[in-house]
Amino acid sequence: MLNKKIHNKTELRDQINLILNDRSLKIPLTESQIIISHSANKSNYLDVKFEDIDFQMIEYIVSQRITGKPLSKIIKQKGFWKDIFYTDENTLDPRSDSEILIESIIQDFNSLKNSKFEFIDLCCGTGCLGISLLKEFKSSTCDFIDISRQALSNCKKNIYDLAVDNRSNLYESDLFENYPISKIKNIKLIICNPPYIPTSLYYALNQETLHDPRISLDGGVKGLDFYIKIVNSIETMPFKGDIYFEIDPTIVDELEKFLLEKSIKIVYKKQDYLNLDRLLKITFP
Repeated sequence: MLNKKIHNKTELRDQINLILNDRSLKIPLTESQIIISHSANKSNYLDVKFEDIDFQMIEYIVSQRITGKPLSKIIKQKGFWKDIFYTDENTLDPRSDSEILIESIIQDFNSLKNSKFEFIDLCCGTGCLGISLLKEFKSSTCDFIDISRQALSNCKKNIYDLAVDNRSNLYESDLFENYPISKIKNIKLIICNPPYIPTSLYYALNQETLHDPRISLDGGVKGLDFYIKIVNSIETMPFKGDIYFEIDPTIVDELEKFLLEKSIKIVYKKQDYLNLDRLLKITFP
C-alpha cells in the first residue's frame, strides 16, 4: 500500500494523507500525523524520528482505516480535554462536543477549585468527563457509574493511567440501582452523557458512530428514556445539587417540556462549538 521509497516522515505523512483523502475520510492530514505518532509511540508528531516509525503498524492502521473503521477504535485512544483516553468497541468515544460540560462546571464551581467535594460521573463510559474534572479540581472525588462491566474496565484503566485512582470509586450499576443511596446527600453535582439517540434514528447514524456500542447511543423511542429514569430516581433521593446533562438538539424541546411539567428548575442551556444545543443544567435545591 505504501510506497517503499520514502525518505522522511513528511513524505510518509503526505502519502498517508493522499490515501485517506482518496477515501473521502475527514481530516486526513491530522489523522496521518496521529498514525505516524502512534507507530513511533509518541504523543506529538513533531517528536517523531524517522527511524522510530513502525511501517508495519502503519500499514495495518491504514488498511483498517480505509474500511471506515474510526481511527480511535483502531489505535484504541482518543484525545479529550487535556488528556488521551483509552477507548475500544465497549465504550463511546470521547468527543469534543462534550467539552462544553467541563468548561461549564469549571466556570460554575471556580470558587471550589481547592475544596473537597464529591461528584458523580453517571453513564461514565471511558470516564473522560469525570477524570477531566478530577484533574481540574485537585481535592475532589468522583463516583463512576456504568451498567457495562467492559466500559467500567476501560474507565478503570484510564483512572490508573491518568493517576486519579486515589480519588475514584467505580460502581457497576443500572443508573442508581446498585449505588449506595446514603452517599447521594454528599454529592455536589452529577455529570452525565446518557444514551439519547431516538431508536428510529439509530441506523441513520454515520458508519463511524455505529462502531460505538449501541447501549451508549440508543435512548429509546424519543431519546428521553434515560433522562426520565434519572430525574425520577433523583426525585426520591436526598440529593441537593446540580445535574449537567449532555443533550442532543433534536430532543431538547421534549426534554425541557418533561422537566417543566415536573417543576424541575432549568438553570441554563448551552451550545457546543457548532452552535448546537449540547448542555442542559438542572438543579435540585
